[in-house]
Amino acid sequence: MAIRGDTTVGAAAAQSAGMHLPTDFPASPTGGDTRSAAIATTTSTFLTAARTETATFNSSVDQLREGMVAAPERVDTADRRGAERVANSGETVTI
Repeated sequence: MAIRGDTTVGAAAAQSAGMHLPTDFPASPTGGDTRSAAIATTTSTFLTAARTETATFNSSVDQLREGMVAAPERVDTADRRGAERVANSGETVTI
């Protein structure tokens, strides 16, 4: 019994819902003088923060995709359960 349609559409849409950001950042520059060391420290701090934020973003994309797949499946399951309850109720409704 098809109630709302094909739930695989949610899975197909989820694949195009978001794109992961790359996590391969270049290494920080190094240098012998104090100015280069300060630049390297700042760059390293930035890259560490960027890696963390990118991992958070990519995790959010994964959760979005999982939700897009699960939502139509939940609706279909609820519809089927409701249809089964009605079919098995055995009551007669007179209008």
